[in-house]
Amino acid sequence: MIVMENINKLYTADQEQIHVLKNISLTIEEHEFVAVMGPSGSGKSTLINTISFLDGDFEGSYRFEGEDAYRFNDEKLSALRNKSVGFVFQAFQLIDNNTVMENVALPLLYGGMKQKQTKPLVMEALRKVGIADKYNKLPKQLSGGQQQRVAIARALAMKPEI
Repeated sequence: MIVMENINKLYTADQEQIHVLKNISLTIEEHEFVAVMGPSGSGKSTLINTISFLDGDFEGSYRFEGEDAYRFNDEKLSALRNKSVGFVFQAFQLIDNNTVMENVALPLLYGGMKQKQTKPLVMEALRKVGIADKYNKLPKQLSGGQQQRVAIARALAMKPEI
């Protein structure tokens, strides 16, 4: 599903080049579970951003489902991010004025689904993370852990490949 070969990523900061990803090669098969671990500043977020079609500024080869991932146009990359990638942001990125259900439904709506079609998928995702009873609450009415579960449910709602 994902094949990366000799991925290199450099940043320039204060006229100094920082080589964040150095000759990264990896293969991730369908249904394989992979953890990216390392110390702060080691390139974990940069690698995840590359894998999830957020950062195409790198050297090397990245093939997704047999195709060169960054040869797609912006519209195709946006569709891949919406349908194929589930994101759980470090700061959750929940919308304060939206209920849990509305927050989890967002990627479904962005993907073109009608509002009334989203409820079963949202409730399934909320059940998976153990907070289906919180569907009508606002993020500020939840604990930090519950907010994190909402973010995870939102990532799962589209049943993404990544």
